[in-house]
Amino acid sequence: MDIEFRDMEYMCALAEYRSITKAAQALYITQPTLSQYLKHLQQRIHMELFHVQGKTIRLTAEGEAFVREGRQLLRERDQAVNAINSVGQTGSGVLNLGVPLGRGSHILPAFIPEFHWGFPQAHIRLFEGHSKELVNHVQSGACELVVFNRPSFPMKIEYESLGYERLMLVIAAESPWAESVSFGADGQAHIQLARCADAPFVLHLPFQHTGQVERQVLHNAGIKPRVALETKNLEASYRLAACGYGLTFLSEYHIDRLATEGETYHCVLDDPLSRMEIIIGYRRRDELSFLAREFIKLVRRSMG
Repeated sequence: MDIEFRDMEYMCALAEYRSITKAAQALYITQPTLSQYLKHLQQRIHMELFHVQGKTIRLTAEGEAFVREGRQLLRERDQAVNAINSVGQTGSGVLNLGVPLGRGSHILPAFIPEFHWGFPQAHIRLFEGHSKELVNHVQSGACELVVFNRPSFPMKIEYESLGYERLMLVIAAESPWAESVSFGADGQAHIQLARCADAPFVLHLPFQHTGQVERQVLHNAGIKPRVALETKNLEASYRLAACGYGLTFLSEYHIDRLATEGETYHCVLDDPLSRMEIIIGYRRRDELSFLAREFIKLVRRSMG
């Protein structure tokens, strides 16, 4: 049986999107080209890999096995290429990088352009998702690096600390709960969370790290929150808080990039859980490619 890497790439795209049209778009080829290629692939290997049902695709048992093994072989191919390039430190190869959706909106413009300018021959493949998804990608070898807040669940990966940031309570300056805000000698806003027990809250979803921490902080303060809205969109939660729709929690990293002076108070919380560690994780330090090690150096330098 003669199977090529392109066969695996095309079938993996089909499995991910469950649509020939969407898979073709992701592969930057036309839909007829992909349809013909997959038809000839099945004829060439004498195996039925999928069924078309309306506008969706259902993989056969053989197709599922093909995709499962294909993903593993594609990962091993990328690792082999990176290992060869690492010996010569050529700056070529693929860096598989994982970031959460919220943090990615700031990490990508902060680090990716500079990394590209330093290594123009490198290709970055991005993985976006919540913490458990990203950890699973690292454990499986699909993703080489992940940058996020250290989650509360046990991780079977190695990591190193990049620093700490605070989770803060965002209150509109015109909100009635702003009257409970006090200021330290350094001008930093503070609040006793218990004084906001009857306030409406804009919370993040439970699978997000911010959503998990903020719920535990509220619980520790003895507050059963009145939830005005749940969203995974960090910028939207800030904008909603700024217009007085509800109080929300955000890391100072995000607040610094979203806040307009005078529209909100960003309050420090007493709960030690509000001090969050930023980490960069990987499966094993001694397995890191040259590109991964250089990306870590860049992030450390940029974050001070």
